[in-house]
Amino acid sequence: MRLLPSSKTPNAGRSNLIKTLLFLVASLVASVAHSDDLPNPEMSPDVIELPAIEVYGDYEPQVPKAQSVRVEEISSTAEIEAPQGPVASVARLPAVQILSQGGPAQGATAAIRGTDPSGTLATLDDVPLNSPFMGGADLSTLALMAIDGLELERGGRSAAHGTDAVGGVITAKTRDPLFDPGSQASLMVGSWNTVRLKASHAHLWDAGPHDVAALVGGGFILSGGTFNFMDTNGALRRRENNGTLGFNVISKLGILLASDHRIDVLVEGGQMFRDIAGLEQFPSTTAKQQDTRVVTKLAWEGPKLYGDRGVTKAAFYYRRLGFAYQDSAPPSGPAIETLLISHGIGANFDTAGRLHPWIVLGGGLSTSYDKGFSTRLGSPSKQPSRTTVAGNVNSLIGPPSELFQINLNFRLEWDQGFGVRPIPALGIYGDPVKFLRLFGNISRGFRLPTLEELYFDAGYVRGNPDLIPEDALTWDAGVEFGHNEPWGFTATYFENYIKNLIMFLPRSAFLVRAENSQSATIRGVELQGRWNWRWFNIVGSYTFLHGKFNTTKTKMPQRPAHVVSGQVQVKLGPVLLSAMPSWQSFVYLDRFESLSEEDRFCLDARFQLEIKSDLYFAVEGLNLTNKLDAVDYLQRPLPGRSIFLTMRYGK
Repeated sequence: MRLLPSSKTPNAGRSNLIKTLLFLVASLVASVAHSDDLPNPEMSPDVIELPAIEVYGDYEPQVPKAQSVRVEEISSTAEIEAPQGPVASVARLPAVQILSQGGPAQGATAAIRGTDPSGTLATLDDVPLNSPFMGGADLSTLALMAIDGLELERGGRSAAHGTDAVGGVITAKTRDPLFDPGSQASLMVGSWNTVRLKASHAHLWDAGPHDVAALVGGGFILSGGTFNFMDTNGALRRRENNGTLGFNVISKLGILLASDHRIDVLVEGGQMFRDIAGLEQFPSTTAKQQDTRVVTKLAWEGPKLYGDRGVTKAAFYYRRLGFAYQDSAPPSGPAIETLLISHGIGANFDTAGRLHPWIVLGGGLSTSYDKGFSTRLGSPSKQPSRTTVAGNVNSLIGPPSELFQINLNFRLEWDQGFGVRPIPALGIYGDPVKFLRLFGNISRGFRLPTLEELYFDAGYVRGNPDLIPEDALTWDAGVEFGHNEPWGFTATYFENYIKNLIMFLPRSAFLVRAENSQSATIRGVELQGRWNWRWFNIVGSYTFLHGKFNTTKTKMPQRPAHVVSGQVQVKLGPVLLSAMPSWQSFVYLDRFESLSEEDRFCLDARFQLEIKSDLYFAVEGLNLTNKLDAVDYLQRPLPGRSIFLTMRYGK
């Protein structure tokens, strides 16, 4: 007999019938066994052997999860199929910035709670996507993938994940063919001559006591990317050399063996060809960039090793990331040609078990190795590498009623060239009264220097092999009203103390070098509210963020002090209307407070018509206020008003 999640199994419709039959059979057997007409065993009827029956019911997790760290989920179809992909919804969450290079499918990175993108860890099915060369991860490619959803965790998570998880973690989950069979397809067309096509199919085979499922999918995007913008002098200009061509393919295999073993195989890859328009002040008409990614993973999940309930997991992955940039005629200086390739492998083993109704204990081992290949025009080639080995222990303490919970994590990690580092974390939450939850977390976080920061060499700009990792102490505390209710309000205060910040700084008139320059303090407030009533839904968030360098007392760039965003949604029968306003205060663009971007207000809107239960048509307008003088990451202009049409098939 197997117990599978009813919410995601394709055969859940037979659940009630089977449960009824089982109840009738059990009642009949019980009545016969206790009948007065059977005075001795010799008069008992023949035993009837029934075949094994699969029962599909509610899934009961093996062990509880830590709940002091709030996990936000992006999972609706509208969020996943948005023109910019699911990152658009991530940007509406409090204390999350999406830094864009401008234009459809151009690069986009995330920064959580005032950290840089290199301090925010991004994963795909738990495989890290951050580049060991560049730091950060390009999330724009998620718009082409068969994504089931995103999960976002705020706060220092290095005790659980290791390097780069200083500000938080973004986890992308691909479709699970075992519990999400069927076909999905979408076609999007719109402004800037943009076309995007996605499709995937998952099939489930019942093979006796086992289940086997496979998923295949792919995505394609083409965009001219040309748009008008207003420069800093108030002149209307045209953003040229900003096109994109990209594709992505994915295949997955899932196997359920009996009731307590599962095997998963993932193969995913893609390539983006981008024209790079450059900075507003120094545009380029010849710069080209290619980004490639290949991810493979083999994972196993099995029964507990100890306790009365638990789970054991093991996984191995291989990841290849490629970055190629060339500009034959840059605005200034000689031709540029750079090729960065990294090969990474990693393995981990984790187990957890409930030792007592109040105590869950877990632990594991992990290791990773990255080998890089760096080639630059006019510079010698390099082959840097790094190795990491870590062990971790974690525990959850709290009653089964979940009145409160204490979450303890301890990671001991050895990093090649940097020695051994202990990384503790503590989280706690409590539900003193109904509708009220109090929570708090404190942890250590760290970020290893990237291979570029260590070994970059372009003559007058160089890396520094003597760098040490960035180190951080992060903590937060908050209150949540309406936990697990259709309404709710959450308020959180957080602080990050980061030392050994790595920055490229001028050392002389002829040399800029990476240095552990100074420390920084980042503190802020996150407010988030939601209300869902029948056909009306509203979600809003506000972030206050104050980040400064402790030595110079100047504000950290690219971090607006105030951000407000939200979504108002009305559903009337097959029609869904959404308005998504956002506003941010002015922001400094450089650490000297000499360049700034004024505050900006933008309004996005969406109209969706459900033609059938598995087919809808949507029109989405971005930046309807048509703000033309907005700039983002590295002073790259952002596009004005745009319209996109999407048709999607599938559940």
